[in-house]
Amino acid sequence: MKTLLQTLTVITLMAVSTTTAKAQSRLIRNQGFFYGVEGFYGHGTSLSSTHRYDVANFSPSSYGLKVSANWFSGFHFSSGLTAGVLNYESPGMLTFPLLVNGQGYLSKGANTPLVYAEVGYGLRFNHKSQDKGLLYEAGIGYRHRIQRNNFWVIKAGFHGFHNKQWLWDFELGENFDPNHYIWYDLKRQTLTITLGFYYSTRY
Repeated sequence: MKTLLQTLTVITLMAVSTTTAKAQSRLIRNQGFFYGVEGFYGHGTSLSSTHRYDVANFSPSSYGLKVSANWFSGFHFSSGLTAGVLNYESPGMLTFPLLVNGQGYLSKGANTPLVYAEVGYGLRFNHKSQDKGLLYEAGIGYRHRIQRNNFWVIKAGFHGFHNKQWLWDFELGENFDPNHYIWYDLKRQTLTITLGFYYSTRY
């Protein structure tokens, strides 16, 4: 009887150990590539310009879509490239951001808080309908595993866009020349909420 109990105990321990090992092997280890699609909305908080108009009447809100490809350089850090389309309201602007990004993770497990930052440039392909300028954003977030390689993420951050060629106009004053135009500087800042979906190549 004693031998039987010992045998059952050994078998049970081996089964538990095997199950635990399999479970551990399926935990996210923050390795390899992951790809993301994100939609975001920005609530305008600040707008300033060198233009003579009263910018206080404008509302610098924004919304857009981004896609990214990222690589884990360690269990707690990833970096990558992001491209997207970004639309600003009042005054209306459309730009195509190309960004480098970095994310830091509190845990190497599947579900983890994170911090992120990204910086880049908003491109334009048609100067009559699009704008360009420096873009940056930083904030916090949370990643949650849906199943296997699939995750959703929510982020909240501070976003800035600096456009040096917002609106051209005649230069007023004693040296007025109808053939001479000047550009106006525009800085806009928003608080953003982002919802995204990630696909990881490892899990």
